[in-house]
Amino acid sequence: MSYENQSNGSGKAGSYDTLSVLAWIAVAILALNVSYFVGEEVGGQYFESGADILPLLSGITIGLLKAGPTIFIAFALADFASFFGRCGKGDVFTARNLKTLRQGADSLIWAAVTSAVIIPAVLGWAGDETSRNIFSFTDLALGVGLMGFALHGLAGVFEDAIVLKDDNDQFV
Repeated sequence: MSYENQSNGSGKAGSYDTLSVLAWIAVAILALNVSYFVGEEVGGQYFESGADILPLLSGITIGLLKAGPTIFIAFALADFASFFGRCGKGDVFTARNLKTLRQGADSLIWAAVTSAVIIPAVLGWAGDETSRNIFSFTDLALGVGLMGFALHGLAGVFEDAIVLKDDNDQFV
């Protein structure tokens, strides 16, 4: 029986499906953004180096590094899209959804760490003039990281709900 049938046709399944589609659209937009970051770095290296392979590989690496937070946020959104898709099919309080929720939270934390620590440290080590600090805790990085920690807390509540659901299912 689907969630929509269990909830007397309230349309929650459609809402979850809509959230899933919107999250997948956001993943596609972020993929375009990543291609822009990488293309910007590679394009600059191509014109400066005359298409030598090492500067181009360096450009790809630096572009992917700079796009790291965006990549991790896209992973989180892909997890949430899958989560909402399963909820739309009636699979709500499951171990698989708990794992997906935790993976999404981890991706947000990694996006923050990449933005605030890894990018500034690596670019500073590589001699990039734009990165002089070892740490760069922006409001955005801090907010994304804290959202990841909050989702881990929510996952703990979700885990308790799964245990309660399993206990209730044994009595029915």
